Parts: sequence; C-alpha cells; structure tokens
Amino acid sequence: MAQAKAPAAVAAPAPARIDAVGALINQAGQAAGTMLAKCKEAAQAAAAQLNPAQPMGDRIATVVALYAADFVSAGHNVKSLFVDALTLHAAAQCPVSVTAIGADGKKVEQHVTAADAVNMSKHAMKDAVKQVREAHGIGRKAGGGRKAAAPAAPAPGVQVMTEVDAFSAWLDNLEPYLTDAVYHPRIVARLIEQGYRLEKAVKGKVVKGAASA
Repeated sequence: MAQAKAPAAVAAPAPARIDAVGALINQAGQAAGTMLAKCKEAAQAAAAQLNPAQPMGDRIATVVALYAADFVSAGHNVKSLFVDALTLHAAAQCPVSVTAIGADGKKVEQHVTAADAVNMSKHAMKDAVKQVREAHGIGRKAGGGRKAAAPAAPAPGVQVMTEVDAFSAWLDNLEPYLTDAVYHPRIVARLIEQGYRLEKAVKGKVVKGAASA
C-alpha cells in the first residue's frame, strides 16, 4: 500500500497594519516627553505580528514595513526606538548584560533577558539591542550607512602603513582577538553576517591570493 504523503505546510498569512499600533507611533512623534514609553507600548502591541518562522532580521523588518507611512510623519527617532523595542521582543529569551542603578543608587551589571531589557532605561535598552543584533548577526549590512570619507593626504615625513603592513598587524593579533571574551563574539557575529562560520580546523588550508604572490 502506498504511503500517504504528508500535507504541505501552509504558509502563515501575511500580517496587516494594526490601526492601534499606527496611532501609538503617531502619538510618540507628537509627545517628546513620553516618546520612549509610547514606542515601547507600540512595539509590545506589534510584537504579536512577529513571525517566528522567518529569520530574525526578516521577522523584524516585515513588521516595521507595515508602519512605514506612520514613521514618515512620526520621525526617525520614533522609528529607531520602536525598532529597538521590537527587536528585544523578537529575541525575548536572548541573554544580555546591562548596566542599571541598584538599590543602593550605584551602577551594577545585571544579567537579564532581552524581554526584561525592554522595560529598562533607554541607555540599557539600546545596549541590550546591540548585544541581540550581534548575537543574531543582524547588524548593519555591508555597504549600509554613511559612505567612508576619502583618506586625507599624509603630512610630510609621516610614515603611511601599507596594505601589507595593516594586514600583517591584524594577522599578528588574530589569536588574541579570537580568544578575547569581548572580541570573539563580535568576530563570530560579523562572520555570520557575511555568510561565513568560524570553526577550528585540524589542519590549516593553503589559500592562494595577493599575500602569496
């Protein structure tokens, strides 16, 4: 007897704009004093539209795109805070370390989840968002942002580091960077963003290129 085929997976319906979220975004743009609170409230309402079946970056971008027209009138700051808060909701269980004011009034490092960081100060929230983006490889895409300014001509008598010198200096410090608790996760996240994966090999591999000429 032929085995019955499993039913094909049904794609989740595309989300639609929620009027209440758009209203909160516009209120945030009009009320500077309560902007952060309104952005957090809007992000919490929109979090239900996040599709866990999508990659993290696409998951967030899909929801943000629904309110593009609202952000035009509300302003860039509102959009930035909304995206930050939504990102923390999208990666709710991601562990982060943030600086907060303890019971004695002094700054202390707290280890919390991304979901907890949504309810913290603006500074702590942004710090948590940065860690989430690095952990999930959803930082700024290559080529995005401002264009790098053309390098200024060196002053007379100043020695300029050549491309080979710069590469050699980076290569000499590669192992310390890879074993450093701060730099290692940043290197891993950047490699993932570029489509690579860092693994420890048993044997080295010879790669032909400019340096081998």
